[in-house]
Amino acid sequence: MIFPTKHERLERNLLVMGAHIIELLKNSEYSIADLYYEFQGTEQLSLDHYYDILTFLWLADIIELEKHYIFLRK
Repeated sequence: MIFPTKHERLERNLLVMGAHIIELLKNSEYSIADLYYEFQGTEQLSLDHYYDILTFLWLADIIELEKHYIFLRK
C-alpha cells in the first residue's frame, strides 16, 4: 500500500523506502542491480518490493531509467 495502515510497519512503507532510494540517488546514479545491492545493505528488501518502489517513483516522475541506469529527474 502507498499509505501506511495501522497494521503495517512504517519503516517498510513504500513512501518511506522510496525516500531512502532518493537519498541514495542524490549522490550518484546507479544501475538497477547496483542500487538494489546498495539498498539491500541498509534494509532487508524483497526484489518484488524493490520493483514496486521503483515503479512508484517512475510513475510519480521522480526518477528516470536509461540504459539500465537510474537517476533523479532534473
